[in-house]
Amino acid sequence: LDSPFSFLYLVSIITASMLLYRRGGLIAASGAAILYGTLADLLFYGIIPLPEETLFAPTWWTSSRLYLNLATNFAGFYATALLTSIISEKLQRTSENLAALRALNQNVVNSISSGIITLTDDGTVTFANPAAGEILRQPPADLPGRHVTSLDFVDSDEWEEIVGDLTGSSSVRREKELAVAGETRSVGFALTPLRTIEGASAGYTLIFQDLTEMKALEAELRLKDRMAAVGELSAGIAHEIRNPLAAITGSAQVLRNSGSLTPQEQRLMTIVVKESERLNKSISEFLRFVRPQERRIGSFDVAASLAETLELLGNSVEITERHEIRRSIDPPSCYLVGDGDQIRQVFWNIARNAIQAMPGGGVLAVNAVAADGSYRIAFTDTGRGMDASDKRKLFQPFRTNFPTGTGLGMAISYRIVQDHGGRIDVTSAVGQGTTITVVLPMAPGVGSRASLAIN
Repeated sequence: LDSPFSFLYLVSIITASMLLYRRGGLIAASGAAILYGTLADLLFYGIIPLPEETLFAPTWWTSSRLYLNLATNFAGFYATALLTSIISEKLQRTSENLAALRALNQNVVNSISSGIITLTDDGTVTFANPAAGEILRQPPADLPGRHVTSLDFVDSDEWEEIVGDLTGSSSVRREKELAVAGETRSVGFALTPLRTIEGASAGYTLIFQDLTEMKALEAELRLKDRMAAVGELSAGIAHEIRNPLAAITGSAQVLRNSGSLTPQEQRLMTIVVKESERLNKSISEFLRFVRPQERRIGSFDVAASLAETLELLGNSVEITERHEIRRSIDPPSCYLVGDGDQIRQVFWNIARNAIQAMPGGGVLAVNAVAADGSYRIAFTDTGRGMDASDKRKLFQPFRTNFPTGTGLGMAISYRIVQDHGGRIDVTSAVGQGTTITVVLPMAPGVGSRASLAIN
């Protein structure tokens, strides 16, 4: 009872409260009270002799003093258990909340479609979310430890310039063309400073998005706007031209058939009639482009239409012995809902353009496949190809790269495909040929009915 080490009971109680919380602390306090009370009674009643040698002078214990000592120690045991367990439970709840917040933060970062990369002050990657790896076509775990210049966003000089610009602004935004997995992607990125809670610099945050699809949509919208403007402006002019042109053609024909003209004059009248007819044909094609065409909607076999178009093209005068047409149509029969004649015209215009792009000969490969609710037809030629400027102008009216073209065939094809709910994709490079892919939607159930009919 005179030992100065009775406080070690409190160490056991505190440990139990921290590890086992309130229940464990109260059990430990009860155990300490039982052990200490038993020891005190055994010593007080002489069942256990007092130590003969102690560090301190022995205390003369009375019953009242013993009870006061026990009560004081018991109160200390239970108070320590309660206070420590309360603090431990609060720490547990705080830890759980921090873990939940950490998990939520991780889920948010992993769910964001934008790429997020954290950098040190010198530009070394320390973290990359899954979207960053998806956009860059690299495993996110391989990015930490690399320098930002190795990701092709910036070179060394641009990095120094951007870091310098950050001193005067909260972020720096740029756009760049990146070579990703063998293809060029348009990426927009923003670099912002990364700071700790205390406001100290902790590096930089690089946030970026793949803007390739958005750029394609913007180009498509601009093309539609230009086509609409040209159509509205030129439709009236075309009508006004056709009226006097008809009068000129009729007058020239009358003069040509009269017997009062010399052979030279009759030959000139023939040229006038021929050129007038050619101009009238161009105007008719243009009016067909600018005016909404009445479509005869029905179910038609798009695979058969494609095969017949290629057969006709193979027997045309434009095909020489140096040209070759290869076809792969799978399945050999597939039904779509739309205007079969208009779709056939699209096939003819694109295939004929491909042949004209190969004046010295070459291979036109046509691959058609039905998959994922759409019918895709890819026309790939080995011709001269197109640069970026030619690709932007491909579907604009009166834009042609061929001396005998009117510049309306591809514009009309674009309009027809758009009216059928499809799209046209173009991939080309100078000297490497061109691939034009037509994607047409399949009505639900149409393809399956066609398959049953074929089987």
